[in-house]
Amino acid sequence: MVTNNELKQFSIALVKEAGKYVLNSFEGEFEVSFKDRKNNLVTEIDKKSQLIIEKIIISKFPEHKIIGEEDQKDKKIEDISEYVWVIDPIDGTTNFVNGIPNFSISVAILKNCEPIAGAIWIPWPNEKRYLIFSTAKGEGSWANNVRLNLSGSDPNSLDSGGISSYSSLSPIVGNKDRNIIPSKEILRGEKRVMGSVAYEMAMISKGAIKFALLGPAYIWDFGAGLLMIKEANGSVIALDSNYSPTGEFRSFLSGFEFNKKTLSNMRNWEGQFLAGSQNIINLADSKKFV
Repeated sequence: MVTNNELKQFSIALVKEAGKYVLNSFEGEFEVSFKDRKNNLVTEIDKKSQLIIEKIIISKFPEHKIIGEEDQKDKKIEDISEYVWVIDPIDGTTNFVNGIPNFSISVAILKNCEPIAGAIWIPWPNEKRYLIFSTAKGEGSWANNVRLNLSGSDPNSLDSGGISSYSSLSPIVGNKDRNIIPSKEILRGEKRVMGSVAYEMAMISKGAIKFALLGPAYIWDFGAGLLMIKEANGSVIALDSNYSPTGEFRSFLSGFEFNKKTLSNMRNWEGQFLAGSQNIINLADSKKFV
């Protein structure tokens, strides 16, 4: 049986290989098109990045299922496996298209809808020009070879220059195209909008972002990052569509069953979360928000 650590190492190899292609294509010329709504961009680089990852997974684990953001709408729905890979080949495509290096590649493997290992690749100003975050259930989270630990975060940092963040402006002003209502609460701290959920979760795991309202976003956006934050001793609180807490995140779907409907539900899943250091998440509500 493959261990969670082995799946983590495999996830690292996946994002590293796709990252080579994506980084070489950044600020180059490529085809851009729209998906299901305005401002929802996709490029030929997104599609090729997903194909690179899928090909390697299929060669190693042909029995596993794969859900990717760039799946064709008419992709055949097969009976689900115990193991499902979720792929976001470029999270933050609009940033990528406009030459802003706040984008990421996210890969995770779920067992019965619960993430057990994954990796996030991001551009980074070091010699390699990238940084890989990785995680495995019960084994912690890492940025390259550095273990991540949020347990010592300063609970007062939101009032002393600490950054809080939003994945997009939708929770602040709403989004009619996606039927998203604005949140009634505004996060404390120096607020930023990142434009990439996976990039944002990597920064939370690193401690660079102290507290965040994540989403609404999809299973491929959240697959690796939610586990990464939890394994770095952070906290992830699920929210309903009205931004009310429903409990600590554990799994994307409850009552897992091996059928086509489950796989379809996973593809259509959408959610939102509060995430960050436990020292901040566990403060009284009045201290989390303005």
